[in-house]
Order: sequence, then structure tokens, then C-alpha cells
Amino acid sequence: MKLKKLTALTLALSLALSLTACGGGNDSTSGGGASNSSSGGSNGGASTATTTEIVDDTTGLKIPCEPIELSMGCSGTVEGTIMGDALDKYLAELKEWTDGNFVINFYPSGQLGGDTELIEGTQMGSVDIFNGSPSAQIGLIPELAVLDIPGLFENMEQCNEVLSGGFLSEIEPYYNNAGLHLLTAYGTSFRITSSNDAINSMDDLKGLNIRTQENKYHMEFWRNLGANPTPLAFGEVYIALQQHMLDAQENPWVSYVGAKLCEVQNYMTFTNHIPFISTYVMNNAKYQSLSDAQKQALNQFIYSMQKYIIEGTAADDARMQKECEDNYGLVCNELADDIKAAYPAATQAVVDLMKQDVDAAFVDKYVENAKAVTGG
Repeated sequence: MKLKKLTALTLALSLALSLTACGGGNDSTSGGGASNSSSGGSNGGASTATTTEIVDDTTGLKIPCEPIELSMGCSGTVEGTIMGDALDKYLAELKEWTDGNFVINFYPSGQLGGDTELIEGTQMGSVDIFNGSPSAQIGLIPELAVLDIPGLFENMEQCNEVLSGGFLSEIEPYYNNAGLHLLTAYGTSFRITSSNDAINSMDDLKGLNIRTQENKYHMEFWRNLGANPTPLAFGEVYIALQQHMLDAQENPWVSYVGAKLCEVQNYMTFTNHIPFISTYVMNNAKYQSLSDAQKQALNQFIYSMQKYIIEGTAADDARMQKECEDNYGLVCNELADDIKAAYPAATQAVVDLMKQDVDAAFVDKYVENAKAVTGG
């Protein structure tokens, strides 16, 4: 019951940001899509919505709105994932709620470009909505690096409590300054570590060649644990592991299974070091140009997607774990106590490095918020 209440609070508060935030910029239209008929923005067209709240039960929901067509892109493959299931379900429901007037054309697998191209396209207005991790957006919004601080949370509920408890509103002005609007951000699962050999102690981390993203904060964390972090494009990881050029990699279950790394790795350690956070980001001028009814339809879509994914990810992760254990003989281990004991110092090293690039007070505030929910 506690988890259910917390999840509901997380969803309600994070969507409140999307319902109330505002910003400026020039209007844009999605490539090939119909432009918003209410070109005067949220005050330029009459709102015809029949409800004023985001709802859990969308059965029979109707949100009459002016016709609009938007593009949404992500770089990852969603087929066979809980995100793919959620998209199939709610892209169709969005059309039903609006009698076919609100259409989002979704382009996965990098059809509109990689993460960098997608977020820059969203900023320029050639892409309406970007879905991806904060790491890809740090070039535009350096403050998002705080979401990659490792070792702060014991579970995803704590991470989402921080995000929904007001921190999204702290981040939103940085998005606005970049011409963007944060529709939502939420954690789904942790990054965990697969390896060729078992990781049972700090000794097993010494000199471990582990693939990381090209992210100096991620690398600093692993370096302080004694490993040898090696950045590499994700598309090259399978071959590097297969040929034993790398010893390990870290990603959430969905990435591990989606890239078939289960075929080339024998062990999984639940390091749970960095939350895997998903963001939905929109061109700010485009968002502000929507009528009230269009905003409501979009926010209901985002809310419903988020709810479905948060509530279903744990079961989906468990399914993937069992499939890997049954079909590939994967051996899964909890994090060893001596490694866990080394986390605080490694985390502090990341925080100290980050403060050289990002406002120290902002970094401290995020860390303090994390400690408040974890009791740390």
C-alpha cells in the first residue's frame, strides 16, 4: 500500500509541472505534420476539454481538442519492452480520447537521429518531443548532471520521490532557458553490472575493464572503486565483450537484454549505482502554442505512459532476469558488502568533480534532497 501511494504521489506531482510551467520562444511545426490550428497559443483558441484533471481511469475519456500532429523520437529500440507496450497502448488511446484529432507520430531506433541530434532537433523545432536519458542533454543543460550522481538511492521510489517532490520545478527553468519544456522525468530501474567473471569483492573490481558511457562522472565513480572505465559506443559493446576486449558493462535490464549481451556475459551484479531516468522533453514554443485542451490531452498521455511504465518495470525486469537465467545460465549476485561500503567515498568524488562544472549549491541541494528521503 505504501508503494502504491508513493507512486500516485510521484505521478501527480511530476505532471503538475507540465500543467503549469510556461516559457517563451518562437513557434514551430513538426516535419510533415499538421500545425496547431490555435496559432495564438493556449489563449488563442477556445478550450473544449470536458475534464480539468489528469485521471487514472481513462475508460471512455473524451478530450475534444483542435487537430494537431506531433513528432516524437528516441534513439533506442522499444520493441518487446514495457515502453513499447505503453506506447502502443497510449498512442492509440490518445487518438480515441480526442476523436482522432491529436496524433503523435513516433520514430524509435534513431530514425530521426541519435540522442544528440534529437535533443538539438527538439530545441530547434524540427522534432516536437524527445524521449531519452539526461546524459544526452548535459551539453545543453549542464545542471542535469546531478541526475547521474551514483550511490544516492536505495530504490527507485526514493529517486522518484525526489523528482516529484519539487526538484522537477527546480530543473524546468534551465530547460526553458534552452528553449525546451520538460514534460516529465522519472526513474524506471537502476543501472546494473554484467561481467565475464563474478564480482564478489573490491578485489574483483581492481583493473576491471568496464564499458561506460562517455560521461566523466560515471567514469570517476568506477575509477574510485578501482576499475578501469572505458567509454565505448553502445553498438560496439557486444563485439568488445565477445572478444574479451572488455570485462564488464553497466546498463539497466532492458538495454542488456535488448542488445543480447546475455549471449556474451556470464554474471550480473546488482550494483544499482545510477538510476536510469527517462525524460520527455518538448520544444517550449510548441508546447506554449497548444490550446488548453491540447495540453490536457498531451499531459494525460504522458501521465498514463509514465504510470504504466513505473508500475510495470519491476515485473518486466524480473521477467528478463528469469529468461536470462533459464536460457543463458546467467548467474546473478547481490552487491558485496565491501563494495557497498566504498560507495560513499566514490560518490563524494563524483560530487566534488561535478561542482567544478555546475553550481555547487544546486548540486548540494540535489544531494540533500536525496539524503532527506533515504535518511542518509
